[in-house]
Amino acid sequence: MSPGFPARLGLAIIHPRWALALAADRKHAGRSGTDLFLVIVMTLAATELRGLFGAAWLGVAVHAGLGLRAGVQVLTRALTVELACLVIAALLLWLAAGKKRDLGRAFDLACVAALPLLLVELAATVVVRAFELEVPGVVGLALAGVSYAWAGGLVALALRPAREHAAGGPAPPAEVIRPARGAGWGVVVLLAVGVIVQAVWIARHAESMRPMTQGDPAPAFALPSIGPGGVAGASISLPELRGKVVVLDFWATWCGPCLKAMPALDTLARSHPDIRVIAINLDDPAGARALWDARGYQLRLVADDGHVSERYGVTTIPHSVVIDREGVVRMVARGSTTQLDASVRALVAEQIRK
Repeated sequence: MSPGFPARLGLAIIHPRWALALAADRKHAGRSGTDLFLVIVMTLAATELRGLFGAAWLGVAVHAGLGLRAGVQVLTRALTVELACLVIAALLLWLAAGKKRDLGRAFDLACVAALPLLLVELAATVVVRAFELEVPGVVGLALAGVSYAWAGGLVALALRPAREHAAGGPAPPAEVIRPARGAGWGVVVLLAVGVIVQAVWIARHAESMRPMTQGDPAPAFALPSIGPGGVAGASISLPELRGKVVVLDFWATWCGPCLKAMPALDTLARSHPDIRVIAINLDDPAGARALWDARGYQLRLVADDGHVSERYGVTTIPHSVVIDREGVVRMVARGSTTQLDASVRALVAEQIRK
């Protein structure tokens, strides 16, 4: 009798040779690909539900295209590495299989080998979010090393079944299936816990997930400025800027449109010395500081703490927010800053008339 999905999932964890043998069996061609797809869907639900919920809300409340783009960004961030590793593993196994290469077999084996990348991320994310832990960068690197080493080991084990061309083989014995089924159900329970943790967080923080729109009070924050070498400096606080027009620009060093828009923002800050333009970096303080030093930008540069961008509904970048002197959001520009200068000039003129 062929093992069910939980057992096949558990075999990949505690008896990978059997899992690979089943994946290589052409009587069940494509089944491991289906299993991987199910694990991906469940892992996304357990680790990225918050981001997907925010993207959906953005699409409903603001614009469907923005919501779709935000959702794609969440999926791309979550799956790019895993899918790239899957393709590379399948290609390596196909090339190593010899003259009677079978691309389907190589892909099925690679699907088993890719599981550790998802399972380690799943376990780490659920634990971190359930206990609201702060994870040092070195721990993240160590976990990544574990997942890549585990996946690499499975690719090495898959070399032999990739070269074999038998139609199938014996089914795993009962003494192998039983513990594998238990391990598989353990993963399913962990997935369910991840979904519950995120659902509870969403319920408790629904207001903070509401897309920022015109007329909302701007949430207060204090973020550290980025000094030489990316070292954190004195904090810049939004409440301290009350009485001035403030422009917030959320950006990342890898974001082409963000970098393209930066000179215009710098010009805006220079031409309006009474306006405070704050560039909030999302990814790399050291890289951002190096860019500032190389280009001589006068914008105030600060580092996001993860909470501010979330509170301001940043799901796609560039993302700019214009705040008036009373601390009220007057404009939210998602994905484009082309109208920013005109909006700021109109706001300044309006407030001067007051």
